[in-house]
Amino acid sequence: MTFSLRDQLSLEGQVALITGAGNILGPEFAAALAEFGADLALADIDEDGRERVARNVRDSYGARALAMAVDIADEASVNRMVETVIAEYGRIDVLICAAATRSGFTKELHEYSLADWEHDMGVNLTGMFLSAKHVIPHFIEQKSGAIINIASIYGILGPDSRIYEGSLYMGQQISTPPTYAASKGGVVALTRYQATTLAQHGIRANSITPGGVFSGQNKAFVARYSYRVPMGRMANREELRGAVAFLASDASSYVTGHNLVVDGGLSAW
Repeated sequence: MTFSLRDQLSLEGQVALITGAGNILGPEFAAALAEFGADLALADIDEDGRERVARNVRDSYGARALAMAVDIADEASVNRMVETVIAEYGRIDVLICAAATRSGFTKELHEYSLADWEHDMGVNLTGMFLSAKHVIPHFIEQKSGAIINIASIYGILGPDSRIYEGSLYMGQQISTPPTYAASKGGVVALTRYQATTLAQHGIRANSITPGGVFSGQNKAFVARYSYRVPMGRMANREELRGAVAFLASDASSYVTGHNLVVDGGLSAW
């Protein structure tokens, strides 16, 4: 039998559920999987965001796209999300957990309230646990499935406060919230746990760690961040598409427990 990488990359007949579909990177993940033929379920608390992404993949790729509301930190809402996808498509093949939040860019660790900490952890980490909890039984029944958890460079590296110098929000110095770093580090650890415990069921679990992605940051921040990166720039959003397409498809059929870092070489220093 001739090995065909093109066939390995195909997602025809597969269903991908993306949480956080309306955020910065969610639309790129949706576009990547739609281009390779997947049917999509796009979940986000932001109605405008999820509907916009659904329209785009329908218009651009002719993909089936179901847009759904979900409060990712609420188990009943997550359960309804999964039941809705199963009712619509009959299966789920790929789960991409991209929902994330941060309660403030201007707060240091000692300034964070317990309420802010619990809110951010609820979305960034508990929501990822809940999504997997309710999808995994369907994966086990199918004897197959791919989980892709979206982490962050700050889940594997400590923040460099120097890159934020001169970057202000409402007159206050911007910093990286402690909840973001802690939760994203947890994402990488949770992924490894999923990989080793679910492999017996034919389920793969991997994470993607994006470095800084340009999304309208001011010139001072972009210049300081880019100076830290061997490739000398921030990522464009579209540059995350290849990573998610690879990990969702059979092209990565022997890859599990891996954290794919897409950071322009920042973590290689």
